Amino acid sequence: MTLSSRYFPIFLDLSNFRVLVIGGGKVGTKRALRFKDYGAKVTVVTLQVSEELQRSGIELIINDARSLVDDISKYDIIVTATNDRELNSMICRRAIEMRKLCNNPTNPKDSNFIVPIFYEDGDIAIAVSTMGKSSIVSKLILDQALNMLRSNESIMLSLKAMAKVKEILKARVSDPSLRYTLYHKIFEDEEFERHINNGEIDSAIRRAEEIMNEVS
Repeated sequence: MTLSSRYFPIFLDLSNFRVLVIGGGKVGTKRALRFKDYGAKVTVVTLQVSEELQRSGIELIINDARSLVDDISKYDIIVTATNDRELNSMICRRAIEMRKLCNNPTNPKDSNFIVPIFYEDGDIAIAVSTMGKSSIVSKLILDQALNMLRSNESIMLSLKAMAKVKEILKARVSDPSLRYTLYHKIFEDEEFERHINNGEIDSAIRRAEEIMNEVS
């Protein structure tokens, strides 16, 4: 099985997840801080602690990870980010056997999940992965996607309008199949699209309601 066929893209609410990061260097620090930012309860096992981790409020265990391998059962997600490739691989194998999620940044083939390069702002979230081949190229792809979005105002206006359309449909149409049909019919309607392209959100919503009324 190829790497590209192994991974299912998914966005997770991490607020009830316990995350163990093994290694407190540059990669481990970055991963630990990012998981903490998204609400996970993070623990870092390391022999050397970065200044960022010291200031982070993250739980730190100053110890050799080899002595704590059996403790990984307490965690939901494990990241192995030491400079010992064999140790990283061994811990990930053990974690996966326990049906845990494990990411080995030094060797994606050892992992059962990968951490993509991503962006989110509350309205959109974009995640890009080159399946471990090049994070730099992943960042380039993400930057180009964001530049495209920012240069095309109609896309974000479409998002705003369709979010409102979805809200109205849920309130007015109880049949999920009919909602689905109307949602697509409205989005593909030329007059609705013209209002969006002209920045006329209110007019676009009125046109959407006209389409709903045609079938009510």
